[in-house]
Amino acid sequence: DPLQKSIDIVAGKRTRYRLTYLLAQLNEKTGNGARATALYREVVKMNPPYDVEFNARINIAGVLDVNSGNTREIRKELEKMLRDKKNDDFHDQIYYALGNMSMKEGNEAEALEYFRKSASANSGNNNQKGRSYLALAGYYYSKPDYMKAGKYYDSTVFFLDQKHPDYLTLKSKSQNLNSLVSQLTIIEREDSLLRVAAMPEAERNTMISNIIAQIVKDESEGKTSEYSDRYNLGQFYENERRFQGNIEQEGKWYFYNQAALTFGRTEFRRRWGDRKLEDNWRRSNKTRSTSAQLYGTIDESAVAKEDTGKTEIDYKKPEFYLKNLPLTDSLKAVSNERISIALLNAGKAYAERIADPEKATETFESLAARYPNNELVPEAYYNIYRVNKDFNNAKAETYRQRLLDKFPSSEFAMILSDPAYYEKKLADLKMSENLYEEAYGAYTSERFRDAIGMIDNALEKFPKDPLAPKFMLLRAYSTAPLSDERGFKEELTALIKTWPESVESKKASEIIAFLNQKVPELKVEEDKKIASVLYVADTTETHRFAVVITDPAFNINLATFDVISYNIDNYTNNNYRTEGTLIDNRFIIITVSGFKNYTQALDYFKAFRLDQVVRNPAGTKMLTFIISESNLKVLNNDKDPVRYQLFFLENYMK
Repeated sequence: DPLQKSIDIVAGKRTRYRLTYLLAQLNEKTGNGARATALYREVVKMNPPYDVEFNARINIAGVLDVNSGNTREIRKELEKMLRDKKNDDFHDQIYYALGNMSMKEGNEAEALEYFRKSASANSGNNNQKGRSYLALAGYYYSKPDYMKAGKYYDSTVFFLDQKHPDYLTLKSKSQNLNSLVSQLTIIEREDSLLRVAAMPEAERNTMISNIIAQIVKDESEGKTSEYSDRYNLGQFYENERRFQGNIEQEGKWYFYNQAALTFGRTEFRRRWGDRKLEDNWRRSNKTRSTSAQLYGTIDESAVAKEDTGKTEIDYKKPEFYLKNLPLTDSLKAVSNERISIALLNAGKAYAERIADPEKATETFESLAARYPNNELVPEAYYNIYRVNKDFNNAKAETYRQRLLDKFPSSEFAMILSDPAYYEKKLADLKMSENLYEEAYGAYTSERFRDAIGMIDNALEKFPKDPLAPKFMLLRAYSTAPLSDERGFKEELTALIKTWPESVESKKASEIIAFLNQKVPELKVEEDKKIASVLYVADTTETHRFAVVITDPAFNINLATFDVISYNIDNYTNNNYRTEGTLIDNRFIIITVSGFKNYTQALDYFKAFRLDQVVRNPAGTKMLTFIISESNLKVLNNDKDPVRYQLFFLENYMK
C-alpha cells in the first residue's frame, strides 16, 4: 500500500517505472498474478530503457494465468521478440518464458523443447542456463526419471550462482541423485555386457564388424571417432546412448552443448584423471624415445604416426570389443555379482536419499527375484520390511515373515526376532577389542607364542568380527620371528584370501611384494603352483611360438617386422603368420603360427636366437616360448607371461 501511494505522488519517469516494476514484482511474489500482469504492462507503456521493457515482457509471460489470460497474444509477442535482432543475446530467456507458458498449458513435449533450446542458447548467461536445466530436472524428477533428472541437476548446480537461495538444497539433491545414478549405471552397463555376451557368436561378430566398418567410414570422411577410448562393448553402448541423447536434445554443436560438455569432462576424468594441459599429456614418461626413433632406416611418416598407432589398431580389431565381455561362466558370475551389489545399493539410495519407498521396494524385490540364492537377499528382505512398515504394513509383514522363515540365522533375522540383539553385538565387540589388546600386548612384549594362542582363540569365537583382519595380520607378525620368510608369507596369503578388500589385506600385499623381491625363489615357487593349476601340457594341440616384450612402450611394429624378416630369410617356403598384440598396456606378445605340429614349433623355438633377431638397444627384457591355443587363451586372462614361462620350462623343456 505505501508503495502504491508513493507511485501516485512521485514525479520523474525513471522513478515511476522503477517503483511500478517493483510493485509488479511484489504482487507476483504474493500470488496476485492478474495485478502483476497489469503493472508490468504499465511499465512497458512508460517506454523505459530496453532491458527494463524486455524483462517486463518476459515477466508477463511468467505470471500469466493461462485459464483467464490471452496466451495466444503473449506467445505471438514472444515469438516476435525472437525474430528481433536486438534480442539475439536474450534468446535463452525468451525460450524459457515460452517453455513456462507451454508447461502451464499442459503441452509438456513443447515445453521441454523450449527449455532445451534455452539451455543450449549461446548467451553467456549462466544463471539462466541453471534455471533452464532446473526446469528440466524438476520435470524428470516428478515423472520420476531419475537418470535424466540426475544429469540435469548436475548441470543446474554447475551453472547456477552459488548465491541462489536454493543452491545448497539443489546441490544436496544432485549428490543424492548421483549416489543412485552411479548404481543404475553399473546395472545398465553389466546388463548390456551380458546381453552382448549371450548373442550367438555369428550375430555378435556381425554387429562388431558393422561397428568397425562405421568407424572406418567415419574416419575416411574426416569425422572424429567416438569409439577409440571405449573400454568394451557394454561401456560403448551405455556411453553412446547418454552422449547421443544429450546431443539430440540440446543442440548439435558440441561446444554449445553444455550437457555434452559436462558429460565429456566427466568421461575424460574417468578415463585419464586430472591432467595438466601440455604436450604429450597422455604419456607418463614424456622423455622416453620410441625404439623407432633410434633407427634411421624407419620411414619418418611411420614414426610420426607411432604415438597413436596402437590405439587405432585396437579399436579397429574385434578383440577390442570382446576383451571385457563376460564370455565364460566365471566372468558372468562376476558381472552378476556387480549387478546384485548395485541393486542393493540402488534400493538403499531410493529409500534413504530419494525418499521413494515404492522404487526402493521394487529394486530390492528385483534383487531377490533375479538372484534368489545370493547372500544379499536377507538384507534385501530386511530393507523391504523397514521401508514399508510405516505405510504398507501388509507387505512389510510378508517380508518380515519371509526373512525369518528362509534365513532364520542371518543377522537381519536376528535384529527382528531378538530386541536385545544389538546389545549382544556391542558386548561381543567389546570382548573382541579386549582380546585384541591382550594379544597386541603379548606381541609387543615378544611373547609371540602367547599372542598366537590368544589370536586363535579370538578368531574361533569371532570369525566374522570387524577386528578379524587385524587379528590375522597380528598373527602373521607374531609368526614371523618364530618361522622363516615362507611361513610369514603363508600367513599373509591366508589373510588376503579371507579378507581381500580390507586395509590389512593391502598391507599384507605390500609385505608380500617386498618378500618376493628380497627372496625371489618364494615368488617362483608360488608361480609354479599357480601355473600347474592354470595350464595343461598337451603336445597334441596346435602350438604357437611367442616373443613377449615386457615394456609396453616398445615399438611393436619394429619388433613384428624383425620377426617377419627372420621368417622370410629362414623359412621362405613355410606359410608362417606373424601377429603382434599389446595386452592391456602391460606387455607385447608377438606370435608365429602355422606350424604343422608340436615338434615343428619346438624346433623353431630352439633355432630362434632372440638377441640376433629382434633389435633391442635398450636391453628390454624379453621372453620366448611355445604355447598351445588353449593355454594362450588362459595367458590372455592371467596376463602373467613370466608365470607361463616357468610352466613351459618345467613341463616342455625337461
